[in-house]
Amino acid sequence: MSTRDELSDVGSDALSEDGLDEIELVDEKPLSWFDVSAIGTGEMLFTAGWAWIVFIASSFGIFWSILGFIGGVIVIHTAWWLYREMITAVPEPGSLQSYAREAGVFPLGTSYFVLYAPVYGAFMWLELLIAEQLFALLFPDVPEAVWPYVVLVPVLVLNLMGHQITGKVQSVLVLITLVADVVLAICVIALIANADAWALNWPSPTPITFLGFFTIVGLWLGIMAGIMEVQQVLVDEWRDFRKSRDIGLLSAAWQLWIRQIPLALGVLGSFPIATLLVMPVPTIGVVEEKFGHNPLFFLALFAMLIATYTTLSVYFMGMGKILALYSQQGALPRIIGRYSRRSVPWVAILILAVFALIGAYIGDFTFVSHVLSTWSTTLYFFVALFYLLMKRRKDLDRPLVAKLGTPLAVFLLVVTALIGIAIAAADWSAVATWAALVVVVVLYDMFVVPRTKRGALYRQQLLRQRTSAARL
Repeated sequence: MSTRDELSDVGSDALSEDGLDEIELVDEKPLSWFDVSAIGTGEMLFTAGWAWIVFIASSFGIFWSILGFIGGVIVIHTAWWLYREMITAVPEPGSLQSYAREAGVFPLGTSYFVLYAPVYGAFMWLELLIAEQLFALLFPDVPEAVWPYVVLVPVLVLNLMGHQITGKVQSVLVLITLVADVVLAICVIALIANADAWALNWPSPTPITFLGFFTIVGLWLGIMAGIMEVQQVLVDEWRDFRKSRDIGLLSAAWQLWIRQIPLALGVLGSFPIATLLVMPVPTIGVVEEKFGHNPLFFLALFAMLIATYTTLSVYFMGMGKILALYSQQGALPRIIGRYSRRSVPWVAILILAVFALIGAYIGDFTFVSHVLSTWSTTLYFFVALFYLLMKRRKDLDRPLVAKLGTPLAVFLLVVTALIGIAIAAADWSAVATWAALVVVVVLYDMFVVPRTKRGALYRQQLLRQRTSAARL
């Protein structure tokens, strides 16, 4: 039985206090594997094409960027080998929170689940920053400061009215971005990329140290971490558990491994790094520099803007629901769980909108990227830690039996610890910022939540011992 079912069955009167029953969002439909695997399309399109080209490759060159990418893939797949085993043993919505509960460190899992909202919001910062640059290419005489509002406000209003981009509409829009992305990659590689630029950008402009390599891996993980999120949504939403458990990672990884890398490599082989650095959006800039405002330029521009709007809609729909649900259960302040007459968690959505707009006034991409890298690195560190702690339990109906699970978990602990040390050496303030966020949420969950009526019930139900893998 899922956490939501248990909370509905036990103490439903307490949870309905002040009219804050859980209310389903209007127009919400079950998601197919294609819908869910495409949720991260917009953010992956922007962060892979923009962050890697402008930031990672400009600092470390193509060769070391590719090696760092391979290191990130190894971390992702190692984490997934452990993650799928924990899903099988404890198949509940809530993922990391559920495993932290079974491992005996529940507040830590709660912190990472709740903090998905600001992490996702940080990706929205990148979305809005690049959307601002895209519109500036079309309308250079208009002040750039208005574009984040032009992008965000329509999506915000639609969601407050109870209309989300889901189902067939989402699939069609995502399909447009998929096709356009493939076309753009082929054209850039065939028509723009050249051997001279590739050779010039191949070596690192500075020597690579031992920790420097792990810094590159960490930067890649900051981009790749959305894969785990997409996969978990798929497990929760798709009724066929075994297929959703195994196909989720592949469908999410496909977007980054196959779609984004050819485009990124094509752009890196098109112009010297120094030229790419001055382009606001290199994936568009290389086309504009070579051909001007031709049909290919507008195709790429159109596809990126569609990706922005669809990803923002998913941000409001998914994160708003999570924040409101946690508020209803007592894990967050009660006001965040308020619903409108249209059955929309309007307070949570407005909070998300304000947080997303903050990014329009933050120009320190290096700091944001390091914070995201710290989040993803510590996320995988705790996946390994929770696995080892759960492995010690002998009372689970379905114990953890993954082949090579323990040595892989130890390997993941060591590698992610090295990545964390490398990021801290490069930018201690980013690491400290993320650590402070985690500590605040952990302390709130440990000392504030249990002292509220709803929070006490919430923790009582979630923390009671479970040994059944009923969904299997």
